[in-house]
Amino acid sequence: MPNFFGLDFAYANNGLIILDENAKIIKQEVITTTKRNSDEERLIKLRDYISNLVNPDDVVYLEGLSHSSQGQTKSQMGAVHYITRIFLFQNDIKYKIVTPGELKKFITGKGQAKKDLILLNVFKRWGVEFDNSDLADAYGLARMALEDFQNE
Repeated sequence: MPNFFGLDFAYANNGLIILDENAKIIKQEVITTTKRNSDEERLIKLRDYISNLVNPDDVVYLEGLSHSSQGQTKSQMGAVHYITRIFLFQNDIKYKIVTPGELKKFITGKGQAKKDLILLNVFKRWGVEFDNSDLADAYGLARMALEDFQNE
């Protein structure tokens, strides 16, 4: 049986949730990188960390890029996103890109929602409490992966 990954990307803090087939949290973590590392070192750290967790039968849902990001943030986010996608693709790991609006709608029923509403709705819907919006988003992604798998 696969595990179900939710990855919420940001350049410095990346939310990671891994669920089993019963929606039990196997792992939750905010993967951090620092400005002391070069862009390349940060990307390699994230790729290597994920590569040590994911197996070929797992299902990974990634939050898509925010089109409202600007400047260097947008290019950095694109790099984080695509290095992960390339790794998953090269290793035949099933993944899906979920737009921020799709994720918000899945969690709250609405395509737009502030971070505190996401945290509240994750708790109300699934009874899981987070104090970090990156983890709440990652949890929503992992739940979506699990529910999609169960409905296939």
